[in-house]
Amino acid sequence: MSSARSRAPLLAVAAFAFAAAAASIAGRVGAQGERRRSHDDLARHTPAIGRAGYVGSAACAPCHPAAHASWAATYHRTMTQRAGPASVLAPFDGRDLGGPGGPHRPLRRGDEFWAELPDPEYKLARAAEGLPLEHVPTVTRRVVMTTGAHHMQVYWVESPRDRRLHAFPSAWLTDEQKWVPVESTLLRPPQGDVVYTWNRACVPCHAVAGQPRIDDERVDTRVAELGIACESCHGPGRAHVDARRSPLARYALHLSSQPDPSIVHPARLDHRRSAELCGQCHGVARFPDEDTWLARGDTYRPGEPLAPHRQLVRHPVREAQPWLDAILDEDPEYLAGRMWSDGHVRVTGREYTALLETPCFQRGELSCLSCHQLHGADPDDQLAEPARGDAACTSCHVLSDIQAHTRHPAGSVSCYDCHMPRTTYGLLKAIRSHVVDSPDLAVTLATGRPDACSLCHVDRPLAWTAGHLRTWYDHPEPELDGDRQTVAAAVLWAISGDAGQRALAADALGRGEVAGPDWRAPILAHLLADPYDAVRQIAARGLRRLPSAAGVEIDPLAPAEARTTAAAEVLTRWRAALRPGPDRARLLDAAGDLDVAALQALAARRDDRPIDLKE
Repeated sequence: MSSARSRAPLLAVAAFAFAAAAASIAGRVGAQGERRRSHDDLARHTPAIGRAGYVGSAACAPCHPAAHASWAATYHRTMTQRAGPASVLAPFDGRDLGGPGGPHRPLRRGDEFWAELPDPEYKLARAAEGLPLEHVPTVTRRVVMTTGAHHMQVYWVESPRDRRLHAFPSAWLTDEQKWVPVESTLLRPPQGDVVYTWNRACVPCHAVAGQPRIDDERVDTRVAELGIACESCHGPGRAHVDARRSPLARYALHLSSQPDPSIVHPARLDHRRSAELCGQCHGVARFPDEDTWLARGDTYRPGEPLAPHRQLVRHPVREAQPWLDAILDEDPEYLAGRMWSDGHVRVTGREYTALLETPCFQRGELSCLSCHQLHGADPDDQLAEPARGDAACTSCHVLSDIQAHTRHPAGSVSCYDCHMPRTTYGLLKAIRSHVVDSPDLAVTLATGRPDACSLCHVDRPLAWTAGHLRTWYDHPEPELDGDRQTVAAAVLWAISGDAGQRALAADALGRGEVAGPDWRAPILAHLLADPYDAVRQIAARGLRRLPSAAGVEIDPLAPAEARTTAAAEVLTRWRAALRPGPDRARLLDAAGDLDVAALQALAARRDDRPIDLKE
């Protein structure tokens, strides 16, 4: 009797333990099922993965672990990813966001990311019918993919119909840790409500071997792999993997002095073919047959000549391209949105086209791999170690006395500063030109492209630069009138230039070291009223570095009244601090105060021609 009573608690404990274990197992099974459902939903609404002949980067890792690991650390890998806790950088915390795309919110449900936004499908349907956007319904759609991880990240929401992807109206700026409207990341006049779709514009360069597969009925986009991966540069890997399955075959290849014919090794290509590997994405180009590309995707394979697969656009002043006439008839601003008037590329992401105009490439053997290293380099810019200094140039251009050549103190400037100035725009900043050439004021005056000297010596007028180029390098001295004689060139471009010039000048003014009494705060504060969102953001970034702006709330995308208040506060603080003496070049009057009349006169001459840079 007592034995039975003693067993009863033990049985109860065992029953409870069994029930708990069963519940735990059921919970794990349920969680696994939920993860599987979530993954399957992602796969259904993002590009299908896998193409004939391709194996994906994971197949490279077992034999090439170091190369795979160094690639995995790059921003090429994270260019396009399925959305998940490891890939999404922004806080999806339910905050209310606004902008030209309408009110929207980023939401998170466990490991899933969602968006509440005006229905992009409805907007596109109304636009296709030529109807106004009235009473756009709000929908909740899952965020299924990301683009970018370095400077900014854009998010793509699912379509209920198929694999088409529409942009969430706001992007995340990684440095500023801030949400901004996608429209505000672009240097162009306000476009209003725009719906961006990934499958047509982004697939050529943000995935491996993309096929848009777009027709009138559905979108069924397919890629070999998301992001820029091993097979983007080395070519399809199936033949290579199959040929090397045997350890004996791998050992025989290791002992052989012959290149492996089953895979492309970029370093073994000549400088033109190796550069074309980058040119497949980093060039101004069009597909010869748009309909075929939309249906079947890109036919280029690494190691082949690129020209049969791309119409590589060069400016007519560089090369006659009769087929370009039809494009310009349809879009007269096609070239202006991508190049300066002499053919120099003015937008980022098109460095291969710039390289084509470089004498070191045309008459020498310079290629992208001369400076960039895709494995083992700093992921920020993937520069090879010698290219971090002057060695990339001096390995060919031998100079016995660099200081005598530059006329600057040793170490104060690099070859890049003079021969690759920051005259390319993109990603809300100025970027080095990839056309290697020398400063020439005649070209600056003819094209409007800022010269290297003025982007470094931001307090000097063009007349000062002209005098030094004549004295040092025997350049002809151009005729300069009025303000070009007396006002700093960077100030002229910042106040009266076109939007592209204003962006480059704002970047240069905000980039320089802050030492001694500062004079740039009033100029950058003035740019908080610029009509272009991108220009205001660049100016605000530079302004925040200056003592006069410390503690001032500066939101370049705030309403005009708030921006005016912030600019006035900066100017008040600047006037209360130690200021430089009189200087016409810096718009400082006899008392060292801002020459408001001179600034307003320059502003009245601002070049307001629309600028739309296609980065």
